[in-house]
Amino acid sequence: MTKVAKSAITAGRSLDYAVDTSFHGYELSYPLLGIERCHYEASLTKVGGRNHADYVIDVTMRLEDSRDAVAFLSDKHIEESADILDEEDDEGEGYIVPGNSVDLDEIALRIIVSSLPIKVVRPGPAKKVSGKGFRLLSEEEETGEYNPAFDKLKDLEL
Repeated sequence: MTKVAKSAITAGRSLDYAVDTSFHGYELSYPLLGIERCHYEASLTKVGGRNHADYVIDVTMRLEDSRDAVAFLSDKHIEESADILDEEDDEGEGYIVPGNSVDLDEIALRIIVSSLPIKVVRPGPAKKVSGKGFRLLSEEEETGEYNPAFDKLKDLEL
């Protein structure tokens, strides 16, 4: 946990931090199963009366594949800038952090989670799925084979 007092963030002066962490003690949610390694650099300053943070994050995380729940490791490089707000504003931009201090680890974790795609898929071949009355095709199979289901469309008058 790396906390910074909001009163220490001033205009014209940057507070720079370099942190190595694995976020022990922080609650993780699907599809993020764990953080194996994380190094982030955070730069805090006041811009236009708002507290502003620039992050550069290199992380190795354990994710769950949304297709079959298999865990896998993924490396990611993230660069993000955001305002740190006491409460939601009209623009709705930034991270809301009430109180007198900012937990840099918490914001880094929020950035990591928000950078994940909606559907997390591990690299490699897609899992073949079939069942009664259907078969899922990969894009290669779909474009390389003739599909007799389209024969019925020829008889329709459009």
